[in-house]
Amino acid sequence: MFQGPRHNDQTFSVTGFHDWKHAIENGKGLNKHAASKEHLTCEAMWRDKERRIHTSKEISTLINTDQLQRNRYYLSAIIDVVEFLAVNQLPFRGDHDAYSAMNEDGCGLFLSLFEFELRKDAELAKIAKTIPRNATYTSHDIQNNLIDVMSALVREHIVKEVGESFYTLKVDGTRDPTGRENISIVLRFLNGLCEPTERLLTIATADQGDAVTLTDTILEELTTAGLSPEKIISQVYDGASLMSGKHGGVQKLLQQKLDKEIPYVHCYNHQLHLVVIHALAVEKAVMDFFSVCNMLYKFCRKPTVAILYKGETLKRLLDQRWTGHSATVSVILKSFDDLSTLLREITSNRAFGADVRIEATGLLQSMSEPSFKFIAEMVHKILAYLDPPNKMLQSEDMDLLTGLQLVRSACTCLENIRTETEFQAILAHCDSVTKRPSKRKRFQNTAFADYVVEDISTYVDTNEETELRRIFYSCIDSVCGEMKDRFGKNNCELMEALTALDPVQGTFLDVSKVKPLLDLTKTPALDSEFEVARKFLRAQMEESSPPDGEKWTMKQILKQFQRPLEAMPTVLTAFKHGLTFGASTASCENSFSTLKNVFTEHRQSMLHQRKANLIQLAFEKDLTQKFRDEWKDMALRRFHTVHRRRLPLY
Repeated sequence: MFQGPRHNDQTFSVTGFHDWKHAIENGKGLNKHAASKEHLTCEAMWRDKERRIHTSKEISTLINTDQLQRNRYYLSAIIDVVEFLAVNQLPFRGDHDAYSAMNEDGCGLFLSLFEFELRKDAELAKIAKTIPRNATYTSHDIQNNLIDVMSALVREHIVKEVGESFYTLKVDGTRDPTGRENISIVLRFLNGLCEPTERLLTIATADQGDAVTLTDTILEELTTAGLSPEKIISQVYDGASLMSGKHGGVQKLLQQKLDKEIPYVHCYNHQLHLVVIHALAVEKAVMDFFSVCNMLYKFCRKPTVAILYKGETLKRLLDQRWTGHSATVSVILKSFDDLSTLLREITSNRAFGADVRIEATGLLQSMSEPSFKFIAEMVHKILAYLDPPNKMLQSEDMDLLTGLQLVRSACTCLENIRTETEFQAILAHCDSVTKRPSKRKRFQNTAFADYVVEDISTYVDTNEETELRRIFYSCIDSVCGEMKDRFGKNNCELMEALTALDPVQGTFLDVSKVKPLLDLTKTPALDSEFEVARKFLRAQMEESSPPDGEKWTMKQILKQFQRPLEAMPTVLTAFKHGLTFGASTASCENSFSTLKNVFTEHRQSMLHQRKANLIQLAFEKDLTQKFRDEWKDMALRRFHTVHRRRLPLY
């Protein structure tokens, strides 16, 4: 309170009030003081100080401008170190985090890099000598504050990118080595250039793993970030009942809580994996083949065996990824001769123990079976047709319609190789490599020639070619059948709507087909706009080709004709909705790879908030790298609001 020679009211500076009666009495107390000259003078001084703070024209700022510049230069160097370590998914701390311990062993990468900057930047080293020792900003608390600030700015930018657009929600979960559940929340939307974009909003966590808790956590994270859950147009998860359950899964609970229809898409990459695993499991011979492959992998990892093996390193079979089966088969085919040679040498070499020689003999016998090489060639060919769609589905610009078309194309290719010519080609290639000694052909007892045998006889057809042909056709039929069954269960109306946005289809921009897509966002479907848009786009596509020389797609049309379509907003909205639908949770899976790199066994003491922020900064590295220049000032100002008293920056 301002006190000067004219201040005569001792109540507000010495005695005070003892009861509310005298404090709020009319014409006295607080009411009288509010109109006094002293109060008005103090209020004017306070407002002037607030104005100076907001305009960075405080007296202390005007006097110490040079020192503030030096403080900002010093802290910007620390931000550079944080950005470098976060982007490259490197650990920060060692055994020490004190400024004075920078030259000691075990100081960690953060202090080591900062010390390196001091050695390379003479100006920074000079400034560091003027920084108070109680404000060096190298402690783990300051690291956490900077990481929080940077992650908050990245998250705010993502929310700004989404804006008022509708978006697809992608969620997947995994447990880290400490047992904590990590929930990856990814948003798919169209950016300002109408390009499909996927961003990691956050890595959340939940105390319980039930569907209700998970749904509440997702909605809370969206709301806290400043996004409207009402803008969710579709949801993409894996096929676990927790997520996909029709009655109590997250996809159903989310629709109930928001009281709107939000189509659920089962991740196409997960479905492809289930297709391969379930289809190939139908044939016992194929399962036996992969069991032998797994035993070969373990056998070649023995130290005494690994020294002799000269072929490519065998791949480990992964139950969670059919691509592991593809990689295993590929190496088996490339190193078939090396493996056979290795097994023969070990079988005849008594320098190895009896158990190793017996194992080698059994594996060599299995590899010598004609069915082994045949199944390897067959499985390799089948998985080779599924590999392109699997890789393309992992792209963030892959929309649902294109993803479905890729899967159907792969299925058609598999049906086309279901021919006797293809079977004979594989068989001929295998016969040239592995031969089994022929067995004496068995004949049915002639004594039963005039009888009908109702029970199993001892006659067995030992024709290997017949059995291999059966396996060949059975596997292809199983894979194609699984693909048609799994990818044919999509929402029929929704898929028809998306198909009607494909310019090569006969139903292109048929308003009756597209309407279910627009109904998701309560957008009216105007017949006149669709009729004009269809004729306009047909004419344009006949006269020109896409810039990349490929065929016209939704993405190409929206990119090329966005401006004309702005005159037909409902049509433009339909195209945007179509591209917003996602096909897989590959981005969520990729964020778990970042989790594995960040949360190593030597960094498991970090709290979840720091871990989540570091994962986001590393995953969204294109945004994090903006802290090198254009976002640095924002980070400094945000940090200044918390630590202005220790080391003023503005």
